[in-house]
Amino acid sequence: MNRITNQMINNTMTYNLQRHQIDMDQFQNQLGTGKSVRIPRDNPIAATNQMLYRTRLSEIEQYISNVSETQARLNEVDTALQSSLRIFQRIRELAVQGANGIYSNFERKEAAAAEMNQLLEELVSIANQKGATGRSIFGGFNTGTEEQPNPFVPIYMTLTAGRQGDAMIGVEYRGNIGEQVREISKGEYLEVNIPGNKVFWATEQTLTSGADSTNYSASSNQVIKIDGKEIEIAAGDNVDIIIDKINNSGVSVKASKGGINNLILNTTVPHQIWLEDKGSGTVLQDLGLVNKNFPQPPNNIDPTASIGGMSIFDMMIQVRDDLVRGDQELVGGRDLGLIDGALDNILRHLAATGARQSRADELAKRAEYEKGNITELLAKTEGIDYPETIMNFKWLESVHDYALSVGAKTIKSTLLDFLR
Repeated sequence: MNRITNQMINNTMTYNLQRHQIDMDQFQNQLGTGKSVRIPRDNPIAATNQMLYRTRLSEIEQYISNVSETQARLNEVDTALQSSLRIFQRIRELAVQGANGIYSNFERKEAAAAEMNQLLEELVSIANQKGATGRSIFGGFNTGTEEQPNPFVPIYMTLTAGRQGDAMIGVEYRGNIGEQVREISKGEYLEVNIPGNKVFWATEQTLTSGADSTNYSASSNQVIKIDGKEIEIAAGDNVDIIIDKINNSGVSVKASKGGINNLILNTTVPHQIWLEDKGSGTVLQDLGLVNKNFPQPPNNIDPTASIGGMSIFDMMIQVRDDLVRGDQELVGGRDLGLIDGALDNILRHLAATGARQSRADELAKRAEYEKGNITELLAKTEGIDYPETIMNFKWLESVHDYALSVGAKTIKSTLLDFLR
């Protein structure tokens, strides 16, 4: 038989009351915060899942922000390309009219020249357009400086033909080939700009070195860059090996050898070739393609090398000059072909931009859907069932009241009570 003392009864009652109060405090915290887990020790597994869900939600919200910025940047590019397309459609109309000989002498020499010059100015303005962030849309990584705010710099000269006055005779690209990207999903990136040396180019470009490379041999291990792609050149490589390496590098440029064993580079899609000797290398300089005095791009082609192909601006200047001269054969043949080629290039980049916009829109929908799923999982893991929690709290409150009542009756039965 166990001996039960008053102290044991008191201790048991006190323990039960404290346990009730701890449980009631827990339910009260849950009802006050709406959360089932206050500190990790309450439920380590649930707490771990909550942290994972919250981390994923933060990632998704950042991706949604990135996608939103991407959509805005692509819309800017699309608007600029659409404007360029309308300009080219007007240029084609002028060329067709000029080729048909319907212009009078005044219209051909002055009116057509004046309109072409205005279209040129507008196209340069579009090429130098800055987005909402103040950065050039078509300048690559070149965001503009006080000395050089725009990636496209027009060159003017006074032209007496057609009484044009100060008219544009050329445009230099002084941006770079950097492609700005945004991470729009985990491990997925999307370009938000197009470098100007690609979009504002009318024909394939050809660079022909004037240097004889028959006896050329690389003096050391070096690296050359073509359109931003690094190509490793080993010590002892001759021009034939270099040609093979260029052709197998995956760039949109094909290399070949000319009649005097000189190196020739041809683009496979319209763009301006970007050449650079990396570091202290001199391969492209020694082969006669890069200017030794100004080795860094842009506009670093060796003066002894010949350049074939033209930018969209060069093409427009040529069409203007042919219209002023009244050369119907060139306008209706060569010039119309160049205009159509430039149109195709604009349309190609416009289609690529549209495809990126569609992908960004789809990713935005996917991110919002995933955000909803994660939020629902977090709510189920973190939240409480209010009716059930209130019922448990009321039940525990009743038990606690009963314990107090029973305890009061038990404690008052002492030896003195029996002696009365």
